[in-house]
Amino acid sequence: MDIKVHPKPPGLVLQYGTAGFRTNASRLDHVMFRMGLLAALRAKQTKAAIGVMVTASHNPEVLLG
Repeated sequence: MDIKVHPKPPGLVLQYGTAGFRTNASRLDHVMFRMGLLAALRAKQTKAAIGVMVTASHNPEVLLG
């Protein structure tokens, strides 16, 4: 796995809230890559099932709060 394949876009600032990361899906590639890695490492450490939940809203990004 090469983290350089999934770089954070220059200048992108994400905020994490109670509903997770909210932005256009095309800008979340680096987030999903890293969360997948963290989930895998956590599962290995705890010997438990760990998952990453992805949901979608069809509302414009400006309305996602």
